[in-house]
Amino acid sequence: MANNKVDLLKKYTEKSRYSNFGPCIRKIHIDGFRGIRNLDLILDYPITAISGLNGAGKSTLGQLAVCAYKKPSTATEYKRQYIKDFFPISPADPKPISDDAKIVYTYETDDHKKPQEVTVSRANSAWPGYKRQPERHCYYVGFTVYIPKVERRDLSVYGGSTLKFTEKREIEKEVIKKMAKIIGHKYDDVSFQGVSHKEKESEIGIASRLGYSYSENNMGFGEGRILYTIDQLETSPEQSLFILEEPETSLHESAQHEFAKYLIDVCLRRGHQIILSTHSSVILNALPPEARKLILRNESGVEIKNKISASHIRSILSSGHSRELDICVEDIFSKVLLTEIIRLKKKEILKSIAIHDIGDKDAVREATQILNKTGKKAIAVRDADVGEDKKTHLFSFPGSFPPEIEVFQNTQVKIALQEKYDIDMDWLLERDEIKDHHKIAKHVAKEAETEEEVIRNYAIEKYTGVISNEFDKLISTIEKYL
Repeated sequence: MANNKVDLLKKYTEKSRYSNFGPCIRKIHIDGFRGIRNLDLILDYPITAISGLNGAGKSTLGQLAVCAYKKPSTATEYKRQYIKDFFPISPADPKPISDDAKIVYTYETDDHKKPQEVTVSRANSAWPGYKRQPERHCYYVGFTVYIPKVERRDLSVYGGSTLKFTEKREIEKEVIKKMAKIIGHKYDDVSFQGVSHKEKESEIGIASRLGYSYSENNMGFGEGRILYTIDQLETSPEQSLFILEEPETSLHESAQHEFAKYLIDVCLRRGHQIILSTHSSVILNALPPEARKLILRNESGVEIKNKISASHIRSILSSGHSRELDICVEDIFSKVLLTEIIRLKKKEILKSIAIHDIGDKDAVREATQILNKTGKKAIAVRDADVGEDKKTHLFSFPGSFPPEIEVFQNTQVKIALQEKYDIDMDWLLERDEIKDHHKIAKHVAKEAETEEEVIRNYAIEKYTGVISNEFDKLISTIEKYL
């Protein structure tokens, strides 16, 4: 059985990339656009799906990509786009571009070891570098690719009573089948009918199914947008670049899945390169890992995560309302410790996981088994003295002792408790004959005249401040499950 995802990846190997996809983009380095600094977008697959929270910079990446090529010398009715077209400067937006802004495009050539680099940088009001760009047809398919004609006062609606048909443009049967598979119902025919009214001319999509015919004036938004998007992908010159803005808009989930499969198919047949922004976990899941990118923006800047799982992205986009992985631990101390270690080492995965304090080691094992049997993805992280059983997804904290002992017996933690609370940890453990490690924080809190939660958090804070790579293996394991 054919696997188009794998076949497309094979055609995109560096050695064969230029012959199959022309001077496609290998990498875009972005510096100084809408707060984005020193960011590399590497295109590992002919389709690049960029996801992220609103305002992260998805549209910025697509807009800069569509400015990567000059107008083909053979093109007639075609207009290329420039950076200034997407970054207007006004009193409302005085600085969307920094004074030292630049973008470096890296293109494939017939020698994969010698890609072409072109820098387009800001020099006052000019942008030198455009003339060195290779030629290619580029299409920006935003939300205006299909605006229902009834909403834009098109002549086919408001001149309907005196409308005249002109030339009809047929669509190939195979293309109609592809559209039908996406939308989920069979079409007898789909075409574009030329129309005129008072010396104005236009074109209107017409579909036939179930024995009747209807124009796009009576189509749903999702159906109409698919019609126009597929038409552009199929009728444009081969090896074109397409930028798609949230193509899932107004499509049900099955249609989103089929549309993603269609994108793979059209790239395989026609050698297109496609960059799309999306919030759809369905589209992301239908694409291979090489196609998925997550863009993150925070106080430290903007970064891109590559080959991230669709469910991980969904967890982040839902602000943690949809968690990808359940992690079972024994008690609240373990939960807080693991949370803070992950916050320190891999903060971005916190929204993708849910950590549950379950009980003793047996309860943790049973809870993990139940979660996995019900279709959820779950692992356990038990105390170090219990050990691991990787086959049943049971892992352990680093060290040789339970986490409470590892933390409260840490030299720097003991020094911090002595300095702040005047507590000698060794003497306290001996004096109170504390045998149960679960009760250590409670005894320390009583001695310090404060709450157990305060002591727990303070000790963990000091502990995480002095550890180095002890938890790297455990965090790596968690990431593999994501």
